[in-house]
Amino acid sequence: MLFPLSFLRRHRWVALLGMLLAFSVALPSDAEAATKKRKNSQPGKKLSSKTKGSKSAKNRKGRGSRRSRGFAEPTFTVPDIRRGFQTVIIDAGHGGHDRGGIDGQTIAEKEIALDTAVRLEQLLRRAGFRTVMTRSTDDFISLPGRVATANGSTDSVFVSVHYNSSRNLDAHGFETYYYHAAGYPLAARIHRNLLTTLPTEDRGIRRRGFYVIRNSRIPAVLCECGFLTNSIEGNAALGRGYRQKVAEAISKALIETRREGG
Repeated sequence: MLFPLSFLRRHRWVALLGMLLAFSVALPSDAEAATKKRKNSQPGKKLSSKTKGSKSAKNRKGRGSRRSRGFAEPTFTVPDIRRGFQTVIIDAGHGGHDRGGIDGQTIAEKEIALDTAVRLEQLLRRAGFRTVMTRSTDDFISLPGRVATANGSTDSVFVSVHYNSSRNLDAHGFETYYYHAAGYPLAARIHRNLLTTLPTEDRGIRRRGFYVIRNSRIPAVLCECGFLTNSIEGNAALGRGYRQKVAEAISKALIETRREGG
């Protein structure tokens, strides 16, 4: 009876030792998983997200990409502005169901842009220009439709009138855009005249790939004539005097460009 008893005891110790070894092998894996879980659940380590900026950064303006990359470069060359040119294509931004601006914006950009564009047309006609409006009423005109109007004319320039907006209600100032090099001289003159007429923050002359200026085969610029989401500039834009001064500044730049060329 001594042999079977000792055998059973040894067998029991072997089984116990095996259980301990199995537990010790499994423990590091469980501990490592718990450590990873604690690291991943630490507070203050959330994924960053992009903050919303001006309307032109979100491409919701319906003018195509803001930057001059991420799309096929045009295969055509835009000629320089000829001295003595006679025709200006005036593009009032947005229209119809497209109010312009950002969600929740009180002032409809389409209305302010159209009124400014009409005032600009009147001034240019008095100065002897031939003018063509992409829209003269509250209608929606597609981007290709606007470009088709521009490309249906030669020895001309294209001016798109817009007003800016931003989630940052303190944002203010003028921005003027061009894409093809031929549009830069006109953009520079318009920008300078806007700042001289209505002093505000100079937000710069920028090259961006907005659809209407990228695809126009004539020199083209796009003007952002103040922030409608800014209490000061927005309230000012509601006044006829402000819109008239904006139109006069753009008109003056076009007259200068006709005289000097680009």
